[in-house]
Amino acid sequence: MTFAVNLYFNKEAESYITDIWAALDKLGKGKCLICYNGRPHITLAIYRDLNLQVAKGRLKLLARDVDPFKLTFLQIGIFPNNKGTIFLTPNLTDDLFQIHRNFHDMFKDHEDQSWDYYKPQSWYPHCTLSTETSEEAIPNVLGQLLKEFSPIEVTIKSIGIVSLDPIDYLFEIELGKNNASTLVE
Repeated sequence: MTFAVNLYFNKEAESYITDIWAALDKLGKGKCLICYNGRPHITLAIYRDLNLQVAKGRLKLLARDVDPFKLTFLQIGIFPNNKGTIFLTPNLTDDLFQIHRNFHDMFKDHEDQSWDYYKPQSWYPHCTLSTETSEEAIPNVLGQLLKEFSPIEVTIKSIGIVSLDPIDYLFEIELGKNNASTLVE
């Protein structure tokens, strides 16, 4: 089973991005992220296999030591050779890279199971807006995005684990010393 470890946003930011997903879904030019139980996020890592009990314990420790932090999405980007993925790019803050680095340090023993795109020195943090977008459809999707998108500040509030294909939310915990409570388990 494949697992992803994701950072999640405040509710207002999630709603804003979900509205963009809905507008893009009306175009019918890529995979419907809402239809697949998707939730706006930034992925820290994807694993081909993961010991969930060990991972949950480690994420609780990590979450306790990281306070919620802000990012701003100012740019739209494309991974054209990676299933036609269109995404929002956050500003690259110390907080974002620190949580990514600390996470991967804690999970070094799972490195052989992780996808290369998410490893340190290879990671391009992003929030997916459209995937499986054909090359011919990219201009239409970008045109719609230019109508829908304006820069947004988000707060990274929690970290969680999902299984993929289909997406199933397995575990989520709030960030911060004073609010490290489990949201989903």
